[in-house]
Amino acid sequence: MHSLRNPKWLFLTNTFPTAVLLLLCSGEFAVVHTLLPASSVALWQAYGLALLAMGVVAACYAGTQLARQRPLGGWFSVAVLVGYSLWLCLLTVESNKLLPPGAVPRWMLPTEPLLMAWTFLMPTLAYAMLALVAKFTPDDQPHSAAPNILLAVVTPFGWWLVFWVVSWISDHTRGASAEPYTPGRWDEVVGTLVVFGAVISTLSFFFFLVRALFIITQHRNGFWAETSLVWKVIITLVLPLVGLGVNNGLLFGQGFHHSDSGVFGNFTSPWFYALAALNALLLCLPDSPRPGVRLVQLLGRSALFGYTFYFFLVFLPFLPLAIPAIILIGTGFLLLAPLMLFVVHVRQLHEDVTALQLVFSRAVVRAALLGGLAVLPLAVTGSFWHRRQVLHEALAYVYTPDFSKTEHIDPSALAATLGVVRQNKDRGIDFLFGSQQPYLSTYFNWLVLDNLMLSEEKLSELDRIFVGTSSGYRWAPGWSTDAPRPAPTAPQLRTATATSTYDARQQAWVSWVNLEIANPFPTIQNGEYRTAIALPIGCWVSDYYLTIGNRQERGILAEKRAATWVYAQILNENRSRDPGLLVYRRANEISVQVYPVSGSEVRRTRIQLLHKEPCTLTVDGRVLTLGDATAAPPVAAPVAVPGSGVTYVSALAKQRLPLVRRRPYYHFLLDASAGQASATYEVRVADVLARPLPNGAPARFSIVNAATTPVPAGADWAAQLSRMPLAGGFYLTGAIRRVLFDSQEHPAPTYPVLVAVTDNPDHAVLDSDFEEFSSAFPESDVFYVLGADGQLVPHSLRHDARMPLAAAPPAGGPAAVRAWPTAAHPRAYLPDTDTPSIVLSQRPAVPDPAAAPTNRWLTGLLLSGYHQWQTFHPEVTDQERVPFIQASFRAGILTPFTSFLALENDAQKAALYRKQAETLAANASLDTLEKDAPPPAQTPVDGGAALLLAAGVLLAGWYLRRARPAVG
Repeated sequence: MHSLRNPKWLFLTNTFPTAVLLLLCSGEFAVVHTLLPASSVALWQAYGLALLAMGVVAACYAGTQLARQRPLGGWFSVAVLVGYSLWLCLLTVESNKLLPPGAVPRWMLPTEPLLMAWTFLMPTLAYAMLALVAKFTPDDQPHSAAPNILLAVVTPFGWWLVFWVVSWISDHTRGASAEPYTPGRWDEVVGTLVVFGAVISTLSFFFFLVRALFIITQHRNGFWAETSLVWKVIITLVLPLVGLGVNNGLLFGQGFHHSDSGVFGNFTSPWFYALAALNALLLCLPDSPRPGVRLVQLLGRSALFGYTFYFFLVFLPFLPLAIPAIILIGTGFLLLAPLMLFVVHVRQLHEDVTALQLVFSRAVVRAALLGGLAVLPLAVTGSFWHRRQVLHEALAYVYTPDFSKTEHIDPSALAATLGVVRQNKDRGIDFLFGSQQPYLSTYFNWLVLDNLMLSEEKLSELDRIFVGTSSGYRWAPGWSTDAPRPAPTAPQLRTATATSTYDARQQAWVSWVNLEIANPFPTIQNGEYRTAIALPIGCWVSDYYLTIGNRQERGILAEKRAATWVYAQILNENRSRDPGLLVYRRANEISVQVYPVSGSEVRRTRIQLLHKEPCTLTVDGRVLTLGDATAAPPVAAPVAVPGSGVTYVSALAKQRLPLVRRRPYYHFLLDASAGQASATYEVRVADVLARPLPNGAPARFSIVNAATTPVPAGADWAAQLSRMPLAGGFYLTGAIRRVLFDSQEHPAPTYPVLVAVTDNPDHAVLDSDFEEFSSAFPESDVFYVLGADGQLVPHSLRHDARMPLAAAPPAGGPAAVRAWPTAAHPRAYLPDTDTPSIVLSQRPAVPDPAAAPTNRWLTGLLLSGYHQWQTFHPEVTDQERVPFIQASFRAGILTPFTSFLALENDAQKAALYRKQAETLAANASLDTLEKDAPPPAQTPVDGGAALLLAAGVLLAGWYLRRARPAVG
């Protein structure tokens, strides 16, 4: 095993992990350092410099030895083991000084720095240990395994003896004095000795254990050779299978598959057991004397090495707990199983390579070895990539579809993918890794979910659309989108005022809305104020302030998902932090949130609005007048952004457009989902058609399940429906959007009256509103549901689409609209109302994020027009979303993709920018939070810091022990 001491391995096991650890920790330190006391900052710097110095020294030594073509020295391996072990132990002991409790919110640290240190530095310790064993166990010399086994077994008992002796001395020393006991120099000395002794004894234990395994695998005759198959079976088969069973609940009498979680992670998949058995078979088979067969054995053994290495990596940070676990828990020795399997597997691969290089060229042997090693990583990556493709195709179909195309999603592949997504969702209540798979879940979330998540609402919606079943997610009662009604004890608006100034340069009004918020009772603490404000058409939010302490904090215009995530995390702290959030809830409606409002304090927030004409604004029942009609000329003509195709048509200009009446027609959306016993709607449809619409056009039909299939005009819709298999869910949202898209893209003298035909209206997948599509239904927002009773039940497309309307005008009643720009060549139809409209004559270009806005109101009009176009063409979202958001940043104007967020301190702002970089790089349909639910406390990726802290306590010994009363 002389090759283990090649200095090149030190770059892989030490230099690279150390560099990554320093980079990750420096990133987290850059976010939280402003919250830390000076002593903690000094500790971060000291530990960082110490680690950097050790890494540089190790890299220089490795480079020197590589240039001299010499192996790593034994003393260097000892120095690495002792130095890095002491660094880790001291870091663990002083972890509370690095991050004082309560100083830094947990959500600002995606991964516990202490856990990262143990994870990234354990490969260094493991390699130094293997190199040291290789140094003192050359293959060409005889060695005895028995003394090493004895020393390894004795070490845990030595721990117990040392602690007992130190405890006895400490108690007698304290008992000799009549004075009350106070910690002194003796305790510091004892603590230092215990830490040092624990490090040395732990390293000794692993040295003797690994060396014993090396020696055993060297023997070609004698006792170990005769029993080689027995101990190989124990190490490669029995211990891994028992470990899997114990982790999955076998120890507690619950069977191998009692749940989808385990102590160290979710290893309940049959693949883990199958790979364990196959790996054991390949390692236990005798080496073939035939070179070709031996080469195949090398290929198979190297292919399964990924399995061995994975569990070795998973349990590597927990190896220091092996000794106390053996003492305290009878099954603690199972923590050593991955290490022993790793040593045996590495030894076997080394022997295969050495033997085959005598027959085949080095290139052939290396190709077989490297090709085998790549099998499992490539298989896992390929599986995850397939999951990504399936999931992202489904997300695109539902949330960013191309309405002009019909996509087909494999429901079985999607159902399996959604199951894996749920399994990999972080559940804060699980012990250690719970339902996740260490490292694999992190890799899955990075590759498949872009480091974000899918809310349970979306997971359930995808299930209902493509599979026709629900995950049990409870939808909000009534799917209401009305303005939130605060509880009587919630903070309330005390005063609301507005000031307006006409800006002649941009020919628009600049208004400030000033809100004062207070509690109805002074005993209320940490209350949150929420309200919704409907914005007039042509009104943009252009600035935001929140008073924090004695200063006015300007809101940061940030990506919406990142801002809402940061705001939710601060609320979850339940502490006196001061965020304020301004975000679009729906089309032309913003949500204002301020936290906290405590006691008798008064919180003040200001919102700047740009609007073309004077208007009124309603805030919690208070009506504010913005602008003065006498101070500026009326907008009598349409206002267009040059070259964009976006035009603002004021109410006055709209009244000058020709008034026309279009012919209505029924468009039946026929439910062909799996929930239908049979799709026989002829009688019901015939009854509706027997009551023709006034001046109505011929009816049209679309068959709806997960997909929407239009029936050609004049075709037999009933016959086509009978041939359609009943599958998936009734995706009514998608069907309605496609019909509205067609109406918007092809303005015609006719318009659809939508009728959803189904036996189970409650099973329909239906959005709460279609307000963003309102330009496609200027005559009326009413659609109908034709249920099993044959009654046409009216619903609204603008709000609470699931709730029946108490009253509605007759279907197809006379509703005149305005044709724009002319009745002879209309490009759009506008509602005949006294409110402005925004119309599009062509596809607007993506706003240039680098261009400085010369007229902010016109820039807001361009942004609004582009978003309106994008609503009907969501297929461009992923490609054009980032430039659109950057243009919003540049103009300083709120859009549905951005939010204004006012924050209290620099650490929160740094965390926001870090999260924003993540969300901007991710798929637009992914989430950062569960909808309408408080976020759980953030848990670190591949958690387990609590157990590592326990290790620190054990290693520190009496240094962390609470003082006992003096013995009288």
